[in-house]
Amino acid sequence: PSHVLEDTAHLILELRINGRIVGETNLYPRAETTGIWDADQDLILCEADSEPILFVFSENNGEESQLLGPIQLLRRDVLAGRLEMPLTSTEDIVLKAKIETLSIGDLLIRQAHDEAKEEIEIENRFENALHQLRDFEGSGNLDILEQAISQFQFLVGMVHEVDPNLPVILQNLGICLGYRFKRLGNIEDLEGSIAQNEAAINFTPDSHLAKPNLLSNLGNSLMTRFQRLGNVDDITNAILRQQAAVELAPDDHPDKPGILSNLGNCLQTRFERFGNTADIDDAIARHGAAVSLTPDGDPKKPSRLNNLGNSLHLRFKRFGNIDDINSAIAQKKAAVNFTPIGHPDKPSRLNNLGASLTARFMRFKNVDDINSAITQQQATVDLSPDGHPTKPSRLQNLGNSLMVRFEHFKVINDIDRAIARQQASINLTPDGHPNKPSQLNSLGNAFLTRFIHYENVGDIGSAIEHLQAAVNLAPDDHPSKPGWLNNLGTHQHLARMGAIAQDAAAAAISLHQFDRAVEWLEQGRSIVWTQILQLRTPVDQLRDVDPRLANDLLRISRLLDSGTQDGEKLSSEEEGRRYRALAEKWEGIIKRVRELPDFEDFLRPPRFHRLLGAAKNGPVVVVNIAEERCDALALIDGIGEVMHIPLPDLTLEKATNLQVDLTSLLKSSNVRLRAVREPEFEHGHDGECKRILGELWNCLVKPVLDSLAYSAHPETLPRIWWCVTGPLAFLPIHAAGKYDEESTDGQIHDYVISSYSPTLTALLESLNTSADTPFKMLSVIEPSTGRWYIPNTKVELTHIQRHIKDRDHLVLEGPDATKERVIEAMRERCWLHLACHGSQNVKNPIKSGLKLRDGDLLLEEIIKLNLPRAEFAFLSACQTVSGDETLSEESVHIAGGMLLAGYRSVVATMWSIQDELAPVVADKFYAHLMKDGERPDSRMAAEALHESVQRLRRKPGISMVSWIPFVHLGI
Repeated sequence: PSHVLEDTAHLILELRINGRIVGETNLYPRAETTGIWDADQDLILCEADSEPILFVFSENNGEESQLLGPIQLLRRDVLAGRLEMPLTSTEDIVLKAKIETLSIGDLLIRQAHDEAKEEIEIENRFENALHQLRDFEGSGNLDILEQAISQFQFLVGMVHEVDPNLPVILQNLGICLGYRFKRLGNIEDLEGSIAQNEAAINFTPDSHLAKPNLLSNLGNSLMTRFQRLGNVDDITNAILRQQAAVELAPDDHPDKPGILSNLGNCLQTRFERFGNTADIDDAIARHGAAVSLTPDGDPKKPSRLNNLGNSLHLRFKRFGNIDDINSAIAQKKAAVNFTPIGHPDKPSRLNNLGASLTARFMRFKNVDDINSAITQQQATVDLSPDGHPTKPSRLQNLGNSLMVRFEHFKVINDIDRAIARQQASINLTPDGHPNKPSQLNSLGNAFLTRFIHYENVGDIGSAIEHLQAAVNLAPDDHPSKPGWLNNLGTHQHLARMGAIAQDAAAAAISLHQFDRAVEWLEQGRSIVWTQILQLRTPVDQLRDVDPRLANDLLRISRLLDSGTQDGEKLSSEEEGRRYRALAEKWEGIIKRVRELPDFEDFLRPPRFHRLLGAAKNGPVVVVNIAEERCDALALIDGIGEVMHIPLPDLTLEKATNLQVDLTSLLKSSNVRLRAVREPEFEHGHDGECKRILGELWNCLVKPVLDSLAYSAHPETLPRIWWCVTGPLAFLPIHAAGKYDEESTDGQIHDYVISSYSPTLTALLESLNTSADTPFKMLSVIEPSTGRWYIPNTKVELTHIQRHIKDRDHLVLEGPDATKERVIEAMRERCWLHLACHGSQNVKNPIKSGLKLRDGDLLLEEIIKLNLPRAEFAFLSACQTVSGDETLSEESVHIAGGMLLAGYRSVVATMWSIQDELAPVVADKFYAHLMKDGERPDSRMAAEALHESVQRLRRKPGISMVSWIPFVHLGI
């Protein structure tokens, strides 16, 4: 059937593609037309002024007539119009209309064709990009990922904002950038991933089926940024996005299980950082729900089983519930079994199963578990090509499991394989990758384990090198950094590291590798001092070569050391980001410096040839105390090798007993504070003092002096420096000798003038500092702080002023001796005399300090001062060179801090002194230095102290514990 359509107005020629008008024109603006609908041909034959014209129409609710695409119908319309042209009257208006109609038709065909080509190109590029993304997920080929990113970035610029495909393009671009971040560790990729995910969400209404998945992807990216930077807001927002995604997705939503699993991962991550039990319980519940909603046979079920197993494993590690680890292994085994061979995730699931089996072995020691774990993890490595982004972590896990098995069964092949796997892990990981510190720490621990069991002298150096690198690379707010510091050795565990260094040195000495022993002792027993020196190293030599680079290094070093800039107040997250940025700049400058000729080892641990420079002014004797053997290693100027001096009569046990005996003696003598004491009470301990000093003479000092060919009572006493380890750090080597009346063997002060240095590096720093500033002295007198009033500090000041005469001398006394004023004056003045109480914090030595009017000037504050004019300091206080006996290898004390702050020469006390004797020593000391009106020379401080103490010793009624504590450090 047919019917007639009447239109007394205009006919509209219109083409719509995807509902959007791309062309329109009015036909026959003044003609009355009628049309006959041909249902079979989808055509209407219209008459205008009785002339037949053929158009393609569709019916719109029977109310109006419109010409619509598809394009092939328009082509048919135009073709039919051309066929009818010969039948059309040649009247101008009609012919013009016919020609116009056909021209518009041709135009619309071309426009539609261009639109169709663009849509086809977008579709093809999108399919190619998706294919590349999936290919990367299977192969880990970074080049393929780069191609996918380029495709998605092109598509973002190609499609219109109203295009319904834009959110999914943005989403996939975000996923790709996230993958590249995990591979290369570039934070800009992670920020880009978050930005793309946020844009995708903004273009998608809440009612859209894809909105929950977009929110979940954003949550994943925020979680990753939290894992990298530690900003608490990121993990909080990640969980909020995941929770919003869960609420938006109904139970029958195809992505609901995956979203639940992602929420579980975020909750688990927050638990790992903050330890809230509710988070790990909630994570397990979410993972369990994800597994329940996923039917068997679903290709994503193994992933969700694996995630559930990971959370159960984590809860076991925290709380030790055996049901959790058994369930974790069951879930992970199911995940492995449901994953077909050849699936790209098979290796990671085998790896995770191996980790849980290792954890259960460590708890219950079932050998089948550790053997199975290593089998699973070896299969993981074998299935992973070298370019795969997770191969380094899989090698690391295999190495850890091999080390666990070695520690239980002591099969040398296991520890060798562990080290090889850990090294391969590091080799495959680019610099700057967030996992690199963890890998370095694992390798360092493996070397340390092998050294402990087999005493391979090369392993301890490698252990220190890699553990140090792990700490240096990790940002301060990294959650694992405290543990890595413990591995390397901070306050709580440095004694163990020191003992290891001593054992390593002993092993090297047995092999006649004396220079290597010196290097290892310097690196291993002085980790804290060395780190601080590296932050505040002099740059004079660099300034001679490249002043701008030297100034940049000094500026960044000071900012790193100061903690804040221009008094600004920063949150912990902002401070962490600022520190990381400064650290990156510092590393960049160091790299440039090391590219300069003769600066290849700039700020690296010093090699033996450089350490030899510490003996410029006289022999330096490094004494090593180990269980296996005890030795002295003498560095002598002009001799390019170590003089080895065996100490067969000295043992670790003997040195430890001497330290214990001295400590007991000092406690019973009540010499913990500078105060007025009864000399008679101290004399009762002279016999024990003589015994201790005699033992030190026989087993240590006399063999060293004999080897150096020193004789008693030379015309000029030579200098000698002692750099000691272990319990010797608490024993007065400078006072060793035979003090019985019948003895003729002599005492050390008849042969040499003794000084100490906590490390060879500290002595080198003192030697490399010049004293070319005008003489300006500061005296700080504080008699009123502490438990006892010490009135003789004023007498001490009177003696100093008498010898200073008209030289530049600032005195801060009593109320004027505040921390702020003292620090300000220390920066301006090169000589310092401190007469006050001091204190030692045995739990945390850098919290030791000097008591001033308004608070303690702590060791950690002194170290950071970096005083440019500092030259000499006299610490007439108590306990200024007593360290913590648990930190014997560090010699962490206030006097050492003064060396680090820049003072070249320091006089201090090993324990407190009688208040009335301090002025006596100070009087003779400054009288010796302040001669003839010339500028005093701090290099004569050791000689001046030696003379002053010997005069004190010879005075009638002076007990041994009264004169022994005075010591000199530095040059």
